Amino acid sequence: MTTEALNRALLNARTVALVGASGDPYKNTGRPQRFLKAHGFQGKVFPINPNRKEVQGLPAYPSVVDAPGPIDHAFIMVPAPHVSAVITDCAAASVPVCTIYSDGFAETGEAGKALQEEIVQIARNSGMRLIGPNSMGVIDTRARMTLTINAFLEDPELKSGRIGVISQSGTVIGTMMSRGSARGIGFSNLVSIGNECDVGVGELLGLMVDDAGTDAVLLFLEGIRDAEALAANARRAFEVGKPVIAYKLGRSDVGRELAVSHSGAIAGPDASVDAFFRHHGILRVDMLETLFELPPLIINARPTPGHRVAVVTTTGGGSAMVVDRLGAAGLELVPPSTRLKARMAEFGLDLGNRRVIDLTMAGTGKGVYGAALDVLLNEDKLDAVVAVVGTSAQFHPEVAVQPIIDAPKTGKPLAVFLVPQADRSLELLKDAGIAAFRSPEACADGVRALIDWRTPANQPDPGPLSDAVRLLAQVDSDSLSERSAAALFAALGVPIVPTVVLDDPSAKLDADMTFPVAAKVLSADLPHKTEAGAVALNIPDATALKQQAQIIWDAARANAPGAQLDGILVQPMVSGLAEVLVGYRRDPETGPIVVLGIGGVLAELYGDAAVRPAPVDATMAHEMIHEVRGLAPIRGYRNMPRGDLDALAEVVAAVSRLASIERPCILEAEINPLYVAKIGEGVLAVDALVRLAPRKLAIAQEDTPQ
Repeated sequence: MTTEALNRALLNARTVALVGASGDPYKNTGRPQRFLKAHGFQGKVFPINPNRKEVQGLPAYPSVVDAPGPIDHAFIMVPAPHVSAVITDCAAASVPVCTIYSDGFAETGEAGKALQEEIVQIARNSGMRLIGPNSMGVIDTRARMTLTINAFLEDPELKSGRIGVISQSGTVIGTMMSRGSARGIGFSNLVSIGNECDVGVGELLGLMVDDAGTDAVLLFLEGIRDAEALAANARRAFEVGKPVIAYKLGRSDVGRELAVSHSGAIAGPDASVDAFFRHHGILRVDMLETLFELPPLIINARPTPGHRVAVVTTTGGGSAMVVDRLGAAGLELVPPSTRLKARMAEFGLDLGNRRVIDLTMAGTGKGVYGAALDVLLNEDKLDAVVAVVGTSAQFHPEVAVQPIIDAPKTGKPLAVFLVPQADRSLELLKDAGIAAFRSPEACADGVRALIDWRTPANQPDPGPLSDAVRLLAQVDSDSLSERSAAALFAALGVPIVPTVVLDDPSAKLDADMTFPVAAKVLSADLPHKTEAGAVALNIPDATALKQQAQIIWDAARANAPGAQLDGILVQPMVSGLAEVLVGYRRDPETGPIVVLGIGGVLAELYGDAAVRPAPVDATMAHEMIHEVRGLAPIRGYRNMPRGDLDALAEVVAAVSRLASIERPCILEAEINPLYVAKIGEGVLAVDALVRLAPRKLAIAQEDTPQ
């Protein structure tokens, strides 16, 4: 099915079948037919009910194959065990799209999963596309197509607009319409995507990008199931100037314990999602309210070059609420410029050097607020302006917000926070296309989202990987020993500390060995050797090495009795200006990521890391280096010695290239620590970990139909 055909059938259907339609218009299964009539759907409606000749005044049919089609879109409301038979009928009737309201599928367990796989296979064999199951439905406000049971449609007004909504939560589409309606905001299309057994968020986003009646898309996400499609279509949306704004659940620490490597822990359960959104040009908001209030700020806008924000106000208390939140978000509040001071002096105002541009009550005087905005919106050294309006917004909107509406349209983002509840002012600002926020929290969240917005990053060329692929082809275990892991990183171009391997504690030592050294038990079954007592440091001579080798060998045996011990790895003690961690892992939601953070055994404790989708190039790696607070000393903080940041960036880029190796699938890889020396002296990897996907699982995934 072509994209155009899918778009028409899914979002612009003109003939619909309601499978399982009830004669009771107030039952869930009776609502869609009643809503279609109430909201003025002009297309054909075919109720499907084998037990009735008529449903709510329309002829009913035993099945879709009996309806006088053709049918663009079928909305299925029968119990889960009967859905496969309905899908079979829809395939026979050449129905291009089915939305399945029915639940009881993959969300319920293995039996439901089997049912879901069955209907997917039927649909694939016929070329049919599916929304759901467990979907609350699809709404096209322009065609008045309301294929949903959502109770919000009881509202007689179905306001149309130019914002699309995709929600993984069924009830949220009603929430969006309800809250939008209270603000006078309408939508173009709203889709409850359900289990995403076929059409996913990413593909649906692509349809809305192609929709001429949609200017922006809002995403309500519980998880990311199709990262590749979402990334590709988010980039397309950015290219055509249609912002994508996401509200995603899941900022908790659940799942942290699932990571074997330190990098999985320090990246956090949600850091990869943040990085994914930023990498692909998606704005993320933390508050539901911001979803509705942010679009006017970013429609027809582009990412700002910096994080400099000016706050102008006539009310100190109101502005303080916003300023507090903006500061907590890490934004730079800019004091009044010399030009602005001079302009306000013409009105008898002395602004001083306060970071909040407080016009006081004098700002309500004729021409004052407008003059201030004229200067601010033309300032080159500002990235955004926040206007805070006090009590006058409620009773005197023509005085309070008219200067904002009349302000010059320079392209600089302008956000407005109204301190009181001021419905008329909100309406005036909305009609003028100006972003107006009802709370200081939502205002700060919206401005923060704007400032964090990035142009989608380029996808770097991974370069040659043949040596690394050849080495991995020889591995027959799911976990690599440290020696093999180090060899893999060396094949990627990472400098590795010289290493000697002893077969066991009694092995003969090399007479030329330089001391002091570190000794570690070599085992793929010991990802964290320090906790197992399998590491000894600063060993001064050969005699001490013999003793310590036996001690750590015995400790490994005692603490991990089932582990296979492959020898003792001996390395010279090295040091540098800093210890860092460079990690890679395949995130279950967003795919491959690279992590940079403070290294050592306390890496998880600090939790100070930068994350990016992998692979990255050296430029992106430098950005990561500047994000890690703990690396400030080697960036030259207060004239401290600078580290070899170029060499560090090259290692980050090298590790990230693991993302381009498809087979075997690398789940996690990590260097910890990587010692960073002075400028020109490079870096040196000391400890390495690599974990592969279980071979049976990898083969099964490759054999799964796509």
